[in-house]
Amino acid sequence: MRDRILRVALELFTEQGYDGTSLREIAERLNVTKAALYYHFKSKEALLLSLMEELKESIDALVDWAREQEFSAEFQAEILERLADLFYGDASRIVRLLQENQPVIRSIAAEKQGIGGPKPGEWVFQILDLLTPADADLYQRTRIRTALMAIVFGSFASRRLDGTGPEVSPEEHKKVSLAVARELLDGQLGQ
Repeated sequence: MRDRILRVALELFTEQGYDGTSLREIAERLNVTKAALYYHFKSKEALLLSLMEELKESIDALVDWAREQEFSAEFQAEILERLADLFYGDASRIVRLLQENQPVIRSIAAEKQGIGGPKPGEWVFQILDLLTPADADLYQRTRIRTALMAIVFGSFASRRLDGTGPEVSPEEHKKVSLAVARELLDGQLGQ
């Protein structure tokens, strides 16, 4: 039931925004009472924090895996591939929710500061450190950062941000973002 609640909350949060969704609406969509919902989650904030924790656990698993690997060009390509699977896969809706509700997220994060663990967004620097050879110059570091951002920000572009132009499928954006990231990584060795 807990997982079902999280999926429905995520669906409503991404459709209507965090502030635009009530616990009553979540309960109604689930066909349960608010009391049944409260049994699993004490508040709407608890739902959001659980979704954020789900994303954090996925990223932590990626970082843990990467720390176990030997550095190589193949490793760089693999970590970007895994990151793309995450950002264009199951976690993409959570990422979208966080992106589209930044003021609320910042407010909640500020209240919860000091709970432990890395600060929001710290994972980006962890991944960058793992992707970057120790002897990389500024040019290489910039290419690697840009490759990472092709994946991360490319996932937001899979829907029209400005309301114009055609919709492009997440799969197509993933494919293109990975191609751009690989070109950037491949080019870093020649400079």
